[in-house]
Amino acid sequence: MKITEDDVIEALELFTRVPSFILRRWARGRTNLASKFRSQIIEGYSQLSESDRERVRAVLQMDISDIQNILEAAHLKTGKKQLGILADPSSRNFIEINLGEIRNILSQEFHGD
Repeated sequence: MKITEDDVIEALELFTRVPSFILRRWARGRTNLASKFRSQIIEGYSQLSESDRERVRAVLQMDISDIQNILEAAHLKTGKKQLGILADPSSRNFIEINLGEIRNILSQEFHGD
């Protein structure tokens, strides 16, 4: 499954819930947000359709550079600051940390889903 900027735009609400100045601080600090939201991740994933789960799995397998390129394209289309923050190369470690944690959470809870 190929993930595009249109997929990001479709899920824009997930990216814009957090004010940009807070997201910037978390990204700079390489905060592991996924560990803090473990129960919400588990609950949210359990409620997804199989198609949406497939999208999540596709993102979790992607290279961070590809993810950031998609985020940049979505940022250019929407102008949303949060997407620009995540697309910035300085946010790479933040994304790696959080995607890694999400992988761990899902593998523990859903055993190979």
